[in-house]
Amino acid sequence: MSFLSVLVSLTLSSTVGAAAPGPQFAADAALCAPALQIDQPAACPALGPGAYVAGLAGARVPDPAPNLPLADLIKYDPIVEFTYARVTTPEAPLFNSVADGVAGVVGRTIGTGFIFVNLVQLVEDSGQQFYQIRTGEYIRAADVSEVKPTNFQGMEFTEPPQYPIAWVVSNVRPSAQPGAPSPESGFRLFRKQVVQLYATLRVGAWDWYLVGPNQWIEQRKVSRLNLNPPPEGVSGRWIQVDLYEQTLAAYEGDRLVYATLISSGLDEWPTRPGLFHIYARLYADRMRGAYRADGSDYYFLEAVPWVMYFDGARALHGEYWHDGLGFQRSHGCVNLAPLDARWIYDWTEKGTPVWVYDPSGQTPTDLDEAGGAP
Repeated sequence: MSFLSVLVSLTLSSTVGAAAPGPQFAADAALCAPALQIDQPAACPALGPGAYVAGLAGARVPDPAPNLPLADLIKYDPIVEFTYARVTTPEAPLFNSVADGVAGVVGRTIGTGFIFVNLVQLVEDSGQQFYQIRTGEYIRAADVSEVKPTNFQGMEFTEPPQYPIAWVVSNVRPSAQPGAPSPESGFRLFRKQVVQLYATLRVGAWDWYLVGPNQWIEQRKVSRLNLNPPPEGVSGRWIQVDLYEQTLAAYEGDRLVYATLISSGLDEWPTRPGLFHIYARLYADRMRGAYRADGSDYYFLEAVPWVMYFDGARALHGEYWHDGLGFQRSHGCVNLAPLDARWIYDWTEKGTPVWVYDPSGQTPTDLDEAGGAP
């Protein structure tokens, strides 16, 4: 039997998103000729060789590749007006005054867990250093380690992008063909880079995206921005949170305005899908709590910036304690880079709709309002 005689049917469809002419390819049979099993084994588990080859041949990067239609963003410096530090000493003592600190008169201890404080000022006395924190108490400088918020920021659009876009979430060397191993050297895409997705080809259980000439990356290496029309009854400005891809999009009606990466709730404390509305907005807020019976997940966070509560204790807000955007990290809130949180805070108002959804259907919807940062 010739190679061409085993060609399986090829289905072309447009990619979900705004004006996305890049083709998607899906095979309806798993059929592998012996030559393909040897030459391209990664293509064989779920795609027939004809579909794979035809899909590959039909995938093209436009020449020239279009630029993204982006607006210029304000470069804030500093990123946040607060200075933060992680408490590195369990049960670190807090003092009511510097004099008490020098004398060793402890007012209370701060506890044990995931604890970050807002450093207000550094004070030295008798050869010892203390920081005043947001509560007005003092902590020894030796008990904290200063942290710097990420300078990452998403994108503001002047018009919808021509092709779907995604952020790289894990450093990767693109493969020459979908399903093929990454090369051990050569061109590399780095975390947080933005790529345009010119074509999609299914190999096995995962989609592979064409991001450049002969450059394919598997979907688990990126967070793709999926675009949707407004939920029923929603008009004007609204927010979309995609729990599967870990992205956020801001719309005016059906027009994309802004998009970025997020970190939503971990499986133990999911962010609840549904349509909500921002009911409270705070320039800065203190967040603390523990949800496990043994309190092992205790957290205490001072001066969380640009907080927008939308579902009980769940909020959109800035984060300064991690740089894991694109992956689940929180107790149910939607973590944003501080610059993104500031943009969203300035753009929204009380009552702005927030639509949280999981296109995979894996996040349970019968959750209560419990939840919160980090």
